[in-house]
Amino acid sequence: MSKDKKHHHKHGSLRVSWDGTVIAGVDRVSPLVRSVEVITVREGSSPAGAGHMVPGHIGSEPVTLERPAGGDTAFEQWAGSAESIAVKKDVTVEILDREGGVVLAYRIHRCWPTEYRVALLEPGSRAPAVEQLRLENDGWERV
Repeated sequence: MSKDKKHHHKHGSLRVSWDGTVIAGVDRVSPLVRSVEVITVREGSSPAGAGHMVPGHIGSEPVTLERPAGGDTAFEQWAGSAESIAVKKDVTVEILDREGGVVLAYRIHRCWPTEYRVALLEPGSRAPAVEQLRLENDGWERV
């Protein structure tokens, strides 16, 4: 095996950070979803049922970060108390190529945890325990 192959992931990797710190081990991030509410508008004089649709509020779905459990306690600390949950943080997700260069980067704005979960000894899992952190957010953008 060449020395290059042993240090590179087949498809690259993820780097997730908040508060200027890279959060170790995050290997899955749920899709980033932006959705637009659809509102039906009817003119006052138009017959019932006749109307047209217009865009309403633009929102973002929660994002879930996942990693093997047992490393640092960053997920647990953020989701661990009323005081820490109230702290909203911007989270950066970077997709890296095999050489560690950034291919894509997204900033998820004003996140706060709504669920922290540790799945123990799931059959077929990639690790003995997997932790997940679900984050509500105020939208995201490519950076």
